[in-house]
Amino acid sequence: MPANNNAPLTTTSDLLLPFIESLPNAVVIVDKNHKIVLVNGLASQMFGYAVHDLNGADLSTIIPIPLRNAHRNHVDGYFKKPVLRPMVEEKRFSGMRSNGQEVPVDIMINTIVLDGVKVAMALVRDVTYQRELEARLTLESLTDEMTGFYNRKHFRTQLNAQLSGYVRWGLPTSVIMFDFDHFKHINDQYGHAAGDLVLTTTAKLVRRELRPLDVGCRIGGEEFAIILPNTNLGDAETLAERIRKMIEQTEFELDEVSFRATATMGVATFLPTDNSYDSLMKRADNVLYQGKAAGRNCTVSQNALSTTDSTG
Repeated sequence: MPANNNAPLTTTSDLLLPFIESLPNAVVIVDKNHKIVLVNGLASQMFGYAVHDLNGADLSTIIPIPLRNAHRNHVDGYFKKPVLRPMVEEKRFSGMRSNGQEVPVDIMINTIVLDGVKVAMALVRDVTYQRELEARLTLESLTDEMTGFYNRKHFRTQLNAQLSGYVRWGLPTSVIMFDFDHFKHINDQYGHAAGDLVLTTTAKLVRRELRPLDVGCRIGGEEFAIILPNTNLGDAETLAERIRKMIEQTEFELDEVSFRATATMGVATFLPTDNSYDSLMKRADNVLYQGKAAGRNCTVSQNALSTTDSTG
């Protein structure tokens, strides 16, 4: 029987397609010119394009705009020196859907020969859920469960970062530390639920007063701290006094019982002599307890310290 010369030739791509369609991950195959040679249906679903729109398109089509130049260099480097990259490495990658939305992905890359040409085959996995879970667990490890404020660990980390900004660029950073007066008395007289109410209500009140860049923290049982980036001592004192008055004027109600609470505020700011964030924390602590000794329910700043104390 004579051969049918008009029959389409079967290419390696044709043979490979059923295989990549059977894989549980999106597959994107790219040549050294950054052209997408072949994708499977899962890649089409992941990135929101029809298969025929992706095949033949430039790889940048599915790369977030800010990452395109760097990604192009990575691809060029990979073709010069191909190295198998398994999934679950520490590097983080993102793709871009047709609607412009970024999608976090993990990628495994290897080289294959397709129709006589060396290409890179990437198995792409959407890791949105894993990233969200990771972010949630990280946040939980840095957050006080009761108030939703950050914990002492995060407070120290952020204060140290602010010290770097102060040293390099002279950006002022101030801190307010406060705790409640006679807090044990509230717990003893009205119960621990009353004490919890004071903490959670105060956190809500304070949060409304903070800017997005400010960092509210619960650093002890009834002790709070607020990091105020790009804020001088005077402005920090003003905020501390406003918060103090808010707490003083708040009527707490629990089981038809009303009661009030007060807090003492200590305010400090970075000084040129500071060589660690501990110096600032020490000053804020000192003025806080100075306020306690002076009768409580007041705001005291580091200017109230002696010259020796205020420098370190």
